[in-house]
Amino acid sequence: MNPTLYATTTDTLTSAPTNAATIPYYDSNNLFKNKKIVTITHEGRSYQLRITSSNKLILTA
Repeated sequence: MNPTLYATTTDTLTSAPTNAATIPYYDSNNLFKNKKIVTITHEGRSYQLRITSSNKLILTA
């Protein structure tokens, strides 16, 4: 069972139920900061996470 995570305005995370493992939660507004593309590095490779014209997310290498 995955816990439901809630972010507050101060980016503090809370989860329910408290006995379940928590999964990090990142709001896209905080990641993108008014940009349309961010770069994510994983094991030495760079990936671009984009907001599309239809307001969806796409990850490309």
